[in-house]
Amino acid sequence: MPPVRAIRSIVFALVAAFLTVSSQALAEGPIIHESETRRMQEVFADQWAADDKIVAEKLAALEAKFGQRPNIVYILADDIGYTELGSYGGGKIRGAPTESLDQMAEEGMRFLSFYSEVECSPSRAALLTGRRAFRTGVNDAVWPGMKGEGLVAEEKSLAAILSSAGYYTGHFGKWHLGGEEEHYPTNHGFDEAEWSEGNPPWWVFNRNAKGTDDVGGFTQRGGIMNHPGPEGFPYDTGGVMRAKKGEEPQIVYELSMEKYNTYDSEVADLAIDFIKRRAGSDQPFFLNVWGKGNHFWGAHPDFRDTPAQTNTAAQMVEHDYNVGRILQTLTEMGIAENTLVIWSSDNGPHYAFHPHGGYSLLPGGKGETLEGGVRVPSIAWWPGMIEAGQDPLDVVAIADWFTTMVRVADAMDEIPRDRVIDGVDQTSLLLMGEGKSCRDHMFYYAKGKLEAVRKDQVKMYMKPKNPNLKFVEVINLYHDPAERFGNEVENGLWAGAGLGRLIQEHLKQIEEYPVRKLQSYWPEFDRSFDPEATPVYKPKKQVEW
Repeated sequence: MPPVRAIRSIVFALVAAFLTVSSQALAEGPIIHESETRRMQEVFADQWAADDKIVAEKLAALEAKFGQRPNIVYILADDIGYTELGSYGGGKIRGAPTESLDQMAEEGMRFLSFYSEVECSPSRAALLTGRRAFRTGVNDAVWPGMKGEGLVAEEKSLAAILSSAGYYTGHFGKWHLGGEEEHYPTNHGFDEAEWSEGNPPWWVFNRNAKGTDDVGGFTQRGGIMNHPGPEGFPYDTGGVMRAKKGEEPQIVYELSMEKYNTYDSEVADLAIDFIKRRAGSDQPFFLNVWGKGNHFWGAHPDFRDTPAQTNTAAQMVEHDYNVGRILQTLTEMGIAENTLVIWSSDNGPHYAFHPHGGYSLLPGGKGETLEGGVRVPSIAWWPGMIEAGQDPLDVVAIADWFTTMVRVADAMDEIPRDRVIDGVDQTSLLLMGEGKSCRDHMFYYAKGKLEAVRKDQVKMYMKPKNPNLKFVEVINLYHDPAERFGNEVENGLWAGAGLGRLIQEHLKQIEEYPVRKLQSYWPEFDRSFDPEATPVYKPKKQVEW
């Protein structure tokens, strides 16, 4: 009988063959966009068609100059709040200057109304599929060791599309989209990858961790590492893995805090090596650089001298340094003009471990649909193509970058036509400037539930945060970006009906195209969580009386 892994490989090969055969059928007809986007397409059809013609001319001229389509690099940061970067009102104010990212913003385009999903895994799924997390079923952060949840084979990823279009694809860093074979990046279109299952190497998920371990940084054993356990963690959660498409992944190293502290710089090294190897090729490349910073524990030893003396400040400075190294490499290799680089955070700051997490002057944080939870910084850099120094207020969603990158790669025919694609093409915004976004609305989801909606500058919550408020809670984000005055009844009176209709059409479309439901579970433990008997404690100093 063939081994289980061999059977799985055969199954995945059959699935890939099926997807190849059916790709032509999936590409027939128009892209099925979200209901409000479809309405906007009808209203702005002539204008958007004229804009697209200009975009096509610009892209054709660039391809003629370089003899190939543009390279694409996506740098995804973790838990960085809206006002962390200097160019967004942070930087030195936070004790963590961000010179490279600020220069990237000066030379490119920084987005003032960019929206992620509420957590790590949902944002990654939206980015790679162009579909909001509630549609793919990736509604929560996928924990290491969990089964049944992640990016399933039926979803067609950005890397798979670009690979079909002739791109060489690579992923380095945090994956966080499932740890089963079905979920591996090399089974979702990446030609080569080195990745961690979640945000490991997490000390807390290392079965060999001890209470006496030095976790580094400024928190020591603070945060969740200070709880009883996790000594004797009952099962392995893998480590950092490496593979090429079609190969069996190999463990590069096991989980440890030592590796966690230096992981992001090692990921940057891999990305730079990838760029240098592919720069001279006649094949364009797509590269994911997904770091684990900025999280709330651990810090690279070389960056612990920040004035803030916090883990997040140290990680911010390290991350900024590595972004600079990547952009420098593209410039030195002479391919910067033919490379679109997009940088963004995956969600808002994690305040549970303040001050060793991110920060935002907007209200709310990771996991919340308040602006601070999902309105995060994003920058696009493309010398010679994107005019420098722009800061559009246009609404952009992380799912939009999927469709935009596919458009830049001239692979729109590869987008599936049998499911809703939430991402809209924002190439006109990149190449033509403010006011050219194809989006003016946002649906705010948390754990698969719709909590709020934005249209233009008006945001309405489905359920008021103020329990004493008897009206719907409507906020004008121009009047009140901090969402302090959520009872603007006058806004609700004129905007409520329209927003209600928008929500109605949105939910009606979900009935026509049902969302994916995933069932996660924890596997059988291979040993007891706490195999040792509870010790009897007697204080060293006692008083007998």
